[in-house]
Order: sequence, then C-alpha cells, then structure tokens
Amino acid sequence: MVTSKRPTVALAVLSLLPSRCLALSTAPFLPPDAKAAVIVPGFLTGSDDFLDLAASLTARGIPALPVPLPNWHWIPCLGGRSMRPMLERIDFAVRHVAAAADDLAGVPPSLPPYSYSLSDCWGDFRTNPGGVLSVGGSADPDGYPAVEPRGRFPDAPPPRGRVALVGHSAGGWIARAYLSSRGYGGRAYRGAELVHSLVTLGTPHGNAAGP
Repeated sequence: MVTSKRPTVALAVLSLLPSRCLALSTAPFLPPDAKAAVIVPGFLTGSDDFLDLAASLTARGIPALPVPLPNWHWIPCLGGRSMRPMLERIDFAVRHVAAAADDLAGVPPSLPPYSYSLSDCWGDFRTNPGGVLSVGGSADPDGYPAVEPRGRFPDAPPPRGRVALVGHSAGGWIARAYLSSRGYGGRAYRGAELVHSLVTLGTPHGNAAGP
C-alpha cells in the first residue's frame, strides 16, 4: 500500500502541473487542456491505494481518479514482461476522462465497468511477451510480438479535452510508454494526443521506455 501523506502529495502534484513536469505537444488540432487527472498506480498496487490522493486532488479543484484495477491485474507483467495489459487500462481511463473533460464540474467522471476475469488473467500470463524467460522469443520491448491483451474495454466518445497523468513509481515510466508514438508490443498508443502533462512520483526512470 502507498503510505505517502495524501494532502502533501496532492499539493506537490498541484505545484508541478502548471509548470508541466513533462509538457507535451500543443498542436492546434489537439483538444484543449482540461483540469482533470488520471493516476497510474505503481507496480503491484491497485486503484484503491490511490483513492485518497484522487480525493485530495479533486478537493483542490482537479477532478482525479486512479486507473481502475485491482493489484492482481499485474500478474501477467511479472518477471519484467510487457506492460501492454497496463497500457490498455491507462488508455481506457484516459479516453473516458478526456471524453468528459469539459463537463466535470469539479467531480471526476464515472468510468463504465470493463470485463477481465481470472481466466483472462491466466491467458495473459501464459502469452504476455518478454521478461527473463523471453516469452514470445524476445526480452527486448522492441522485439515483442504483437500479442493483444485480454479484456473487454468499452469505447469512449470522442475526446473533448486533454488531461494530466500522475504516475506513481513504475506507473510513471509506463505512462511515458503510453505517451509515445513509438510502437510497443504491436501498438503505438500516442497518448500525448490526449495528455497535456505528466507528473511522476518516485519513478525509476533510468532506461525506461517512453519519450
């Protein structure tokens, strides 16, 4: 469980957002920046661990919610394997928040439920590429085969604003991979088209994937 003092972390996030910890493209065709945030949990943590942080940000004028996932959804990523299962969840949350970004009125939107079963998790665990065993033939993200993660994620309406991402620990560098236009395991997410700022908290960036 994340043990940081939520008000302190929330104030730190607020102080970073205006200065764009990582400022992204502002091309004219992109949706306008919105005062809303999506929180990406760190490795082996779930959305429940970040409800206090989301509530603190919302109380300070930035409607926020964590990417919805329990900690067992990380199982297919164990052993250094592809983070595409997490990227699918980030994309789902970002797109739905961006679709409601100009109509939040200080309250984060309710995301529709998505479907992911224990059977889906087992299937992803067997086929998710990479890691120390080089599942799929490669331990290098650039060599991952295109394996679609399981789960059924409802489509979002068109985006009406770009949101901020707040990534905790490994969630920070996974968020960077989401922002990138570079392919990752068969898909380029191009999240920078929907995200105006990225704030990372205790992220081990190093040689992590992403811009």
